[in-house]
Amino acid sequence: MSYKKINASEFNSMKFIKGIEKRYGYELASKVTSDLTRLATIAQTNDYLDELNSPRFVARFKLHPITGRLIVETINDEMKGYRYTVINDKVTRTAMAY
Repeated sequence: MSYKKINASEFNSMKFIKGIEKRYGYELASKVTSDLTRLATIAQTNDYLDELNSPRFVARFKLHPITGRLIVETINDEMKGYRYTVINDKVTRTAMAY
């Protein structure tokens, strides 16, 4: 699977959501919007996503194949990082080795 690489400063969340809505429909786009909002709220109140301040980390956005919920993975140059998932308005952070 190929991924599109962009800088964080170039990320346009509205364009991202509109693309999901166009491709998968309104219901899924509203779930992803809710998940992004919840993740942003959590990231402001604790150290979640702090690793993205390092130039060694990249973020990868994926959709869960069954539930359609957003999965955010942060990966460093040693192929280690974290997977963030939102389940019932609770954000879980899991250490991963890719």
